[in-house]
Amino acid sequence: MNKVMILTDSTADLSLEYTLKEDVHSIPLFIRFADEVYKDGVDLTTEELFSKVEESKEVARSTGLRSGDFHNAFNKFIKRGYDIVYIGIGSNLSSTVQSAMIAKQELETKQVHIVDSKAISCGLGLLVMRAVDLKNQGLSAAEIKRQLDELVPRIHFYFMLSDLDLLRRTTRISKTRYQLAKWFKTKPIMTMINDRIELYKHPMGTLEKKLNVLVRIIEHKTKGYRIPDLMITHSTSEDVAQKGYDLITKRLNPNHVTMNPLGCVLGASTGRHAFGVAYVLDEQIKKA
Repeated sequence: MNKVMILTDSTADLSLEYTLKEDVHSIPLFIRFADEVYKDGVDLTTEELFSKVEESKEVARSTGLRSGDFHNAFNKFIKRGYDIVYIGIGSNLSSTVQSAMIAKQELETKQVHIVDSKAISCGLGLLVMRAVDLKNQGLSAAEIKRQLDELVPRIHFYFMLSDLDLLRRTTRISKTRYQLAKWFKTKPIMTMINDRIELYKHPMGTLEKKLNVLVRIIEHKTKGYRIPDLMITHSTSEDVAQKGYDLITKRLNPNHVTMNPLGCVLGASTGRHAFGVAYVLDEQIKKA
């Protein structure tokens, strides 16, 4: 059996420390701003992106990877005798997975196994971390893909954001909901439904109350089940992120929690002060 290499893209929002430690290779997507194009997390940080948007009032757009990008990435490891598992941003959110499939067909290789995460950010990150665990258990690339494909429907993702102007400009909220949210100073909670980002709720009140609403939603969705893995991504201050982390670990008691800053791709739509949570709901570990 060949050695296994785990590949993903920059929208997984995994830390550099983790990817280096676990030998995960992340391919950066592109961020288009005005007439310039940047590599996510390489040429442009999320903080730099926010500053550019605030100064220019322009909206940044992300651009998916091309088949040529995958030719280079896949060939690098195929030549070294690896079987590859690539886990990418959801196919309804980006053309990236489709580009990876085209590259695989053109290379006429059976060494590449592609997983459509149907997610982004911490939802994708959870799948990558599960892939690493399976690799470390000695599973083949084909078996890792099979298990990840089964896990995809059990990844649930919610995120809270406060940049309503950016939300409106990216057409993710109706004019009426936008005006109500501005008037009552709500912080919308979004979710992934059928691989698409949808408005789920727009709670009012203090930040603590809004975080409590987010946690109550997850409590309701996971009632009767333990949460084996949970990942947080955010573009808030460290103090706010820590409050959210403490609330989640206390109320939800997941087995394992990871928290990382939000990357440029999702950050281009959420702006500052976003807080996202993804978790695995495994029906095979129902509480006693």
